[in-house]
Amino acid sequence: MISIFHSYPECSSLLAAINNHYRINATKLYLYRDMIGSVYFLESDDRRYVFKLFRCEATDQALQSLEVISYLRNFDYPVVPIVPMAESVESGALYMMLEMPEGKRAGILYEFLEGMVPDFAADITAVGRQIGRLHNLMADYPKPLIKRGKSFYIDRYINLMKAYGYSNAKISDLADYGDKLWRSMEQLPGGFCHGDLHSGNMIKAGERFILFDFDIASHAYPVIDAATLSDRTNFNRLDDSAYDNTRRMFERFYQGYSKERVLSDCEAEAIFDFIAIRHYELNATITEYRLPLRGTSWMSDAGFDEQYEWLMRWRKMCGR
Repeated sequence: MISIFHSYPECSSLLAAINNHYRINATKLYLYRDMIGSVYFLESDDRRYVFKLFRCEATDQALQSLEVISYLRNFDYPVVPIVPMAESVESGALYMMLEMPEGKRAGILYEFLEGMVPDFAADITAVGRQIGRLHNLMADYPKPLIKRGKSFYIDRYINLMKAYGYSNAKISDLADYGDKLWRSMEQLPGGFCHGDLHSGNMIKAGERFILFDFDIASHAYPVIDAATLSDRTNFNRLDDSAYDNTRRMFERFYQGYSKERVLSDCEAEAIFDFIAIRHYELNATITEYRLPLRGTSWMSDAGFDEQYEWLMRWRKMCGR
């Protein structure tokens, strides 16, 4: 049986709690989106903020994201600023805990960032260089990072299909492909990866790209970030040009990245393996997101078939 419990606070009570902890005198609050955490926008008379309320099971991720952001700010790396609590509440504390029916949830208040969403058609080389610097800085990060491996990237989706009762033969195909993909990843150098680097998780301000949403940052493989930024495939419909478009985007990304950090030939070749791996991971994340909101009514053989065909077709493209 598939079930995940997730509740929502009443907005006026949440607004009062945030104002009490941070003394920001916000007058408006509304829910923007909900994935690993519920993201709210707040407004006061002269400032705007973003508040993220993490799910109970993501508390460790929330606190790690705070530590990583604080570490990077020490090196003047462009990351989202965190608003500390008021001195009269808990001086210097960077998060609050909110009691919910399912347990305690961590909340973090960020400054609202002004700027533009990057246009990778124009900006990908500059983004590549900045991500190379990110990986270099995080190579010296002094604290242990959450580790993410095959159970997160591959097995979650396989297990969800099994729980739904999808075709055993097709699950077997996807499990075999996932095993092959992950064997190629295990041969690569490990290290820090942001894990969710796309244009929606950065803001262009001048010549710099301010990063945020470090929620799934981990010790995995740095090439994951390169692959995510180079991915030119469509999530639902795989065009014949997707492989070549991804290769060209990676070449432009690497023109900037290589000025800071070098990838081995094996890492460069693994870009295309991780495009498929990310498809497993995103399908699992989207499914886990929808379950608390819509139950299993939206799930269907046709939906799983679409993703099955996508992955099998990508495998053929890469094989050629």
